[in-house]
Amino acid sequence: MVADKSITNASDFIIKDNILKGKDEPLSTEYTNVGKLLLDKMKARPDFVGQLDIITEKTYTFAEMIDRIVKCALWLRQEGIKTNDVVAVCAPNIMDSFAPFFATFCVGAIFTPWNPAMDIREARYFMKLSGAKIVFADENSVRTILEAAKLDNNNIKVVVFGKASNVLSFAKVLEGHSKSEVENFECAQIDNIHDTAALLYSSGTTGLPKGVTISHFALLCNLIISNNIRTDGIPFWVSSYFWISGVLLTLSCIVNYCQRLLYPTFEEEMTCKIIEKYKVTWLFLSPSMINRLLKTEYLKKYDVSSITKVCVGGAIFTAESQIKLRECLSNGDVIQITVQTFLGMTELCGIVTSQKPNHKAGTIGTVTDNAQIKIIDIATGNALGPNKTGELLVKSMKMTKGYYNNPQATKDTIDADGWLHTGDLAYYDENGEFFIIDRLKETLKYRGFQISPSEIENLLQSHPDVVEVAIVGVPHLQDDEHPIAFITKVPGSKVSEQEFQKFVANNMTDSYHLRGGVKFLEKMPHTPSGKIARKDLKVMAKSYQAK
Repeated sequence: MVADKSITNASDFIIKDNILKGKDEPLSTEYTNVGKLLLDKMKARPDFVGQLDIITEKTYTFAEMIDRIVKCALWLRQEGIKTNDVVAVCAPNIMDSFAPFFATFCVGAIFTPWNPAMDIREARYFMKLSGAKIVFADENSVRTILEAAKLDNNNIKVVVFGKASNVLSFAKVLEGHSKSEVENFECAQIDNIHDTAALLYSSGTTGLPKGVTISHFALLCNLIISNNIRTDGIPFWVSSYFWISGVLLTLSCIVNYCQRLLYPTFEEEMTCKIIEKYKVTWLFLSPSMINRLLKTEYLKKYDVSSITKVCVGGAIFTAESQIKLRECLSNGDVIQITVQTFLGMTELCGIVTSQKPNHKAGTIGTVTDNAQIKIIDIATGNALGPNKTGELLVKSMKMTKGYYNNPQATKDTIDADGWLHTGDLAYYDENGEFFIIDRLKETLKYRGFQISPSEIENLLQSHPDVVEVAIVGVPHLQDDEHPIAFITKVPGSKVSEQEFQKFVANNMTDSYHLRGGVKFLEKMPHTPSGKIARKDLKVMAKSYQAK
């Protein structure tokens, strides 16, 4: 047995039996409902300007936000929404989308965010998986939702932010509630703090995303316990609610009294303009966003000296990129945090490692409070010591209890001892700092979007000229990865690479497009058991890496 060992600081973490364990900081709160915490925080400072739309320069004070939240909650109750019912929000970062988001918590229902860029196929899947009774959508998403609902005879009620024919406008939702109803509103009582508050999504390797259950307890931990990611100063991010980072950062802005700056998408020059104009001090960006910024000269063209901290999460952030960013932002600490924990896992609902300024570039830091991490030998399952690569496993008091209506997927991810298998290859050094090496899982990432290779493979396999196909990722500095297709064709086939790329483009959403290209193989490499040797294909793909 290995004795308890403190590496960097006695208060940070210990190592015992090759398990790295952060200190325990229990949750102490009177709250059981996230919605009540949010309303109480806003009521304490009603004149605080909680949101600013960068495009229109429109603002909402906390008092105005409360009014919209409560009226939306009253309407949800009128519609019969109750505990365990699911309410969806499908919209980019726009001014009113917070209202149904927070109101769903207030009535004790389950909030679920949908990707506003989804196609009909994905919309049908989200409807079926979540069983949502109501969806609040932006104008651009309404047609997709209505067509998907029609195909499945789904009577989901659609509310639009703005105007659209044949659906209820959000403005109508806010009408007809008396002043006394609003003033006397009480949030639903949550009897079990571990009840599901949110249903988010995490892509797998064998199909469409799985529904990740997030409890009120997990969200409250993120908002109340000090060691979690916390917005401060003047923060800016572009993550939508579809990402766990967008959910947690939006909630954090309320409890920490930070004004939320709303902008719908990431654009390199616009990001720098926003930093300069609003004197942004705190940034959350993905590695691909940072690399795209570094590729341009905008960080030098605009005054970004207000930045004091950059938080990076969602994928591997190389030491080289981190060093370059430090050079561009000499005023700030560049901190890589697994916000979408360990390369985008929503399942952990918050950070489980944190990089400090004294940590090495390229590391994801050391284990945080209320978390345990071990690296296991893939063949034996034994916990490994320093500088030995294996699969990274996590235990955290905030992590999901499982996948929504999917016990088999839960069993496949969380083992009998409560360890969540991340599917990432990693190691830790003598100082307890973790390094992500690669993914065991085949899931790809394009600009933060998780892509299931099997979905593209299934489509290509349906083509009459395809004998065998495998999708892997070509590493790309700005975009994380580009999907590349390795195909063996029917003998004599004249179908070109471009035709296959067009076939995918015409049938799948933008993030799935074969930006890495198509490579024809006379024979697909296989393992001794007959499976496609993806490891060999990954080696081949890296030789095509975009510069």
